[in-house]
Amino acid sequence: MNVYSVLFATNFWYNQTLNLDRVMNQLLSGLNDEQKKAVTISRDHHTLVLAGAGCGKTTVLTRRIAYLVGDGVSQEKILALTFTRKAAQEMLLRIKLLEQIDSGFALPVITTFHGFALKLLASESGGKSNFERIGFRNRPRLLDHENRLEILAQITDKRIRTALDVDLIRLDGLVSQYVVFPGRLVSLSPEQKMILQQVVDKYQYEKMKKSLWDFSDLLSGAVKLCEDDPGMVHKTAGVFESVLVDEFQDTNPLQIRFLNHFVDNNCALFAVGDDDQAIYGFRGADIGPTINFTSYFKGAEIVKLQTNYRSKPFILDMANRIFRNKSDVYRKVLVSGKYGKNDRGVKPRVCQFTDQDIMAAWIMLQAEKIYKKNRINIADMAVLFRLNQTCDWMADWIRKKFPQKTCPQFLTIHKSKGLEYPVVFLCDLEEGVFPNYRISSGKNNIGSVWDLIKEWYNSKKNPIECDWEEEKRLFYVGVTRAIEYLYLFSCKNKMVYGRRRRFDRSRFLRIV
Repeated sequence: MNVYSVLFATNFWYNQTLNLDRVMNQLLSGLNDEQKKAVTISRDHHTLVLAGAGCGKTTVLTRRIAYLVGDGVSQEKILALTFTRKAAQEMLLRIKLLEQIDSGFALPVITTFHGFALKLLASESGGKSNFERIGFRNRPRLLDHENRLEILAQITDKRIRTALDVDLIRLDGLVSQYVVFPGRLVSLSPEQKMILQQVVDKYQYEKMKKSLWDFSDLLSGAVKLCEDDPGMVHKTAGVFESVLVDEFQDTNPLQIRFLNHFVDNNCALFAVGDDDQAIYGFRGADIGPTINFTSYFKGAEIVKLQTNYRSKPFILDMANRIFRNKSDVYRKVLVSGKYGKNDRGVKPRVCQFTDQDIMAAWIMLQAEKIYKKNRINIADMAVLFRLNQTCDWMADWIRKKFPQKTCPQFLTIHKSKGLEYPVVFLCDLEEGVFPNYRISSGKNNIGSVWDLIKEWYNSKKNPIECDWEEEKRLFYVGVTRAIEYLYLFSCKNKMVYGRRRRFDRSRFLRIV
């Protein structure tokens, strides 16, 4: 090689290095130090990013994917799993805009857990479909809700449903929970669990016989495939060098078992979630892998995102008090990255009303005042509830009383997760409603909220059953939806499940 060739090669390498540095610097521009650490953390080990509310977790996820590509990982060897198709589509659109991503090549695989499981099951190995490998005669048809109920009605009778203390609708939910996370069914007696197991076995047999499947079968079937044919799965898993998971706190045990087949010492897991926003326990989500991440994934590192770009400081102060007694390892103290010391906003306001009618009228009056003063559109404000029933009541009442006026949005806290509003009216803050609890009477029989509260106060014999920690997390989600104004409401007298009763203020209002 002559001197000119050496100079050319050296100059080419130098320019490529400068270009890579420029692209990487551009990728990290606008990120705070916590976000930069998360995006650039080594892929030699598993990582959990604890992303506080409004702290830019989606930005970190998309930049992390681009960073991996810039760090030498082929685009098609990156797998990102989300919980909804909407989230997957949004992530894909955002990464396509980043300079590191080349749309002319195979893009990273960005899909839902169920979508990835379906892709795996629908593929073939050795001339045989994976659906056949797990017991189906051919590719099954999707089972809708009505078909599920028909099968359950065929394989159970009134005696069985009475023993489980459920109707057909609740039996459907019980079967789904048993498949995904049987450990959560602590209220069932050993005899009831045995009966439920028999129902589940019959239900699975009928689906196999008729070549039908539902969404829970996608994951359970994929797990069965992974465990029955580890060699085939090893080839599939070997395709990926990095796996990312969004909303990790919402994973269930079945998803964790599935995930474990695709992450190991050669393929690091990059999980993003917030243990403070784990509110889907009723759907089978398990917070365990999040709060015990280093036990589930050996050698893992935990990174925190605590700079909030949503809420005014006074609202963040209240949010921080909700978990002030948590251990330092997991406690996040949110600070504003958007507002300064001279713009702390308005302190959250607590109001107690005689009844719901007065509260509803006050909300409309206050919404109009805020609009006139700050020009915040009433339609952009939100009224949040713990119960679907009280949400529906309020929406109907206001629309009847104020048919010609613009209304705020009415939705439950569960449905508000991931959203934000300049003004939030947080309702249902009565003890027994929020936190929501029931009375343990030795049977899996849940009556109305008032019936249970009445039983508790009258007899003092039965202990209260309540997932206090999840209720607290639900309260945190409600509080952190607010950007500028936050109102917290309780009613002394309230219509719940068709009966008007008297309630005490929620214990959560002591935090304010």
